[in-house]
Amino acid sequence: MEAPGRIWFGYIAALALVLVGLLSLDLRAIMLAGVMLGVTVLGEWYRGRQVATSSGQEADRPDLVARWARGWAYARGFPRPAAVPGGVRLEVGEPGRRVEWVATDEAGTLAGLVDTARATPEAWLSVVTEWPAGVRPWFIEGGLTPNEAEEAMMSIDLAEHAARDLPEGYRAEVARDGGVITVAVRAGEAAAAGGTIAVIGADAVADRIQTDPDHRRRGLGGAVMSLLVSAAREAGAVHGLLVASEMGEPLYAGLGWRVEARLVTARSAAPPTSVESRHG
Repeated sequence: MEAPGRIWFGYIAALALVLVGLLSLDLRAIMLAGVMLGVTVLGEWYRGRQVATSSGQEADRPDLVARWARGWAYARGFPRPAAVPGGVRLEVGEPGRRVEWVATDEAGTLAGLVDTARATPEAWLSVVTEWPAGVRPWFIEGGLTPNEAEEAMMSIDLAEHAARDLPEGYRAEVARDGGVITVAVRAGEAAAAGGTIAVIGADAVADRIQTDPDHRRRGLGGAVMSLLVSAAREAGAVHGLLVASEMGEPLYAGLGWRVEARLVTARSAAPPTSVESRHG
């Protein structure tokens, strides 16, 4: 039975128990009717809250995709993304990845984007979803080649971001070019870690957070993120967004970032020998 049916059944059963109690002067039946009525009302409230929350998430996701894409394109020096039904179109201009669509998994627009990506040489299609396993068959049936990696779209209130100090023996350089902030960490003269964050209005989109293999597991990733977030807040940013690789996701989760959805990608042509991860 669907939830609305269960709710109406609860009201009817409660009313029936009240009538039985009144006719038979059975106090227990009246008390049981009160309990059932209370449970039914609470159930209806909870269902309404869940539906409202779900609808809000679905309504917010296209906006989240557009905001992240604007910041990511700005951080990498790409042209401003163009809005398309279901998402955005990015002029990436890289070998094997000349153009990329980033979209939600809304069925009414996803099929058309799959067809468009398939017909476009060296194109990528990235889909933000809570159900990656349900999206990959669309790629395969549509003639695209799925990438095996699965990424996470994450967000945070920058005021809640955990602070991490730079370990001893390292120094950091912070550079600003308009709204793009870059942090480079060095050990002596050697590059050890770094990253970028792009500030557009209240949003800050982190990108290319990397640590040299010889300097990993020393807390440099967290220190880089702390420096970027501090600089972004000084520039007026309030909300943080990023897309994390499987390797990077635990780092960001430990700093307070929350997973909003998963991101799965497919391509219309064979990638180059070395395919760059979106984030790192």
